[in-house]
Amino acid sequence: MEETKKKSVPLKEWWRKNGAAAASYGGLIFCIILFSIVTPLRGESIWSPAKLATLMSDVIVTALMSVGAVFIYSLGNLDISIGKQIGLYATIMVFVGNLTGSLIPGILICLVLSVVIAVVNGASGPLLNIIPIIPSVVVMQVLSGIITVVFSTLGTRSITLRTIDYSVFKSPVLMFVVLAIEVAVTAFLFNYTRVGKYARMLGANKVAAGQSGVSLLKFRVLCYIIAGICFVVAAVFQMGYTGSASDSTGTGFEMNIMVALILGGMPISGGMRSRVSAAVVGAFTFSILDVGLPMIGLPTRMTFIVKAVIFLIVVLMTSRKKEGTLPK
Repeated sequence: MEETKKKSVPLKEWWRKNGAAAASYGGLIFCIILFSIVTPLRGESIWSPAKLATLMSDVIVTALMSVGAVFIYSLGNLDISIGKQIGLYATIMVFVGNLTGSLIPGILICLVLSVVIAVVNGASGPLLNIIPIIPSVVVMQVLSGIITVVFSTLGTRSITLRTIDYSVFKSPVLMFVVLAIEVAVTAFLFNYTRVGKYARMLGANKVAAGQSGVSLLKFRVLCYIIAGICFVVAAVFQMGYTGSASDSTGTGFEMNIMVALILGGMPISGGMRSRVSAAVVGAFTFSILDVGLPMIGLPTRMTFIVKAVIFLIVVLMTSRKKEGTLPK
């Protein structure tokens, strides 16, 4: 009897530490097996060239954004301006690309702008002593206004690249290589540098981290800057896949990121259990559901319900805390 108890304690301890990761990987494996078996019975495999291209295009943008967002979420923060950032960056790249005949100037402008937005989002909370989500709400509204003015001035709701060949951005190989490089770089920063270590410390206990000498302002801003660079990379592929940008580009992306991270097993309250792999696992799970559910005959309106139910179950399994689930 005593031996049984001793064995159960380590198992419970292991599940407490690794249960979210195990559930997220299990969910991804289940989705892969399910749709690999069922979709061919419905007439087309989810791994056919056409569907694989659709899947990769869906994965790449969500994953690139989510990997960057890990740095923000690990702090216990939430940034709802991400969608509008993607929309503005894509618009700038197309507009400047048409003027100059190259994407490089537009990308450089977006990188500079992403740093400015990161400083505003990251520094406003501590400096003004306000809830961190408030600056992102303000930034979202400002960017939304800028996008509206730009397209109203142009007299159209969308603009297209005219002189640049953007077909390279549709290559699944390039998508995979870029995603692998970003994951490798961000994983190194997150796991082996002070930025990632202190981000998790601040998410776990801001007061204790401050008493240990961690600069809240400095490392918050650094986390937002790293995330902003990742958002620019995501915007390149969002723009490049269609070769265009519109006044609705990026709409709802911030919610896609939240769903992907939670499906990947990351607690949205941040802290020491935050991990970059959650972004990749969650993005693939989210995209496989997005592509696979309609293929097995589920009506579009029902796919939202199914994903919502799955989302709720994962939240209850991975993010429930006595003080609440949502970051401040």
